This record gives sequence, C-alpha cells and structure tokens, in this order.
Amino acid sequence: MRYRFTLAAITAATLLAGCAKHSSKDAPNEFAAGPTQINVSHIVTRADDGSNVYLTVDGKDAGELLNGDSMLIHVPAGKHKIGGYVPTLFGLGRVTIAPVEVTTSPENVKKVAYSVTRNQASFAEHDDAQG
Repeated sequence: MRYRFTLAAITAATLLAGCAKHSSKDAPNEFAAGPTQINVSHIVTRADDGSNVYLTVDGKDAGELLNGDSMLIHVPAGKHKIGGYVPTLFGLGRVTIAPVEVTTSPENVKKVAYSVTRNQASFAEHDDAQG
C-alpha cells in the first residue's frame, strides 16, 4: 500500500511540475528590440540590502537587474511605466516597487535609476545633469 501511495505522489508531482509557471528566461525577450531605449541602472547605496530587482515595463516582466548593473530596454515610442519587484525570503511573495512613468522618443535614450534611501526603494527618471 505504501508503495502505491509513493508512486502516486511522484506521478502527481511530475505532472504538476509541467504545469508550473515558467521563468521569464524561458520566454523570448520582447524588450530586446524596439525604436526607443530606456537605460535602467541599479544605484548602490548604503541603505541597499543587495537584493536584485526584477524589472517590469507596463506591468510585464523585463528581466533581472543585478545589484550595481544597468539594463537597456527597447520599447515603442510613448509613455511607459518602469517599475519592479524584489522576491521575499524563500520566494513566498514579493515586494513591489512603485513605477515611474517615462515618455520615450527615438531622439534620445531615457535614463531611469533604481535606488534605496532610508529603507525606501524607488525608481526615478534622471538626465546626465542630475547624475
């Protein structure tokens, strides 16, 4: 009897694993090509805990932004919301970071910075004069 239960449990786990959500790395990156660009940087601060941020563009996953790195995102011209989230311990949930709205055009690259100050994580648009 125990053998049957074990076999049934393994079979069920195998079948359910096939139904599991696949990571964004499995899907083609829809933000790899487009007429306008957004450069998103992860600015390291003393308040930062070193967590990697998962970027979202208009609510869709765009990729993982490693601590201290930058990512170039290609999107159609127009308004877009650049935000993200950080998975919680053991991946049981996530902490969402409010998005910033940027308007892109083919003439220039928009720059967005993610940083943590006084335990407050945020995205902000900036230009070369600001930093």
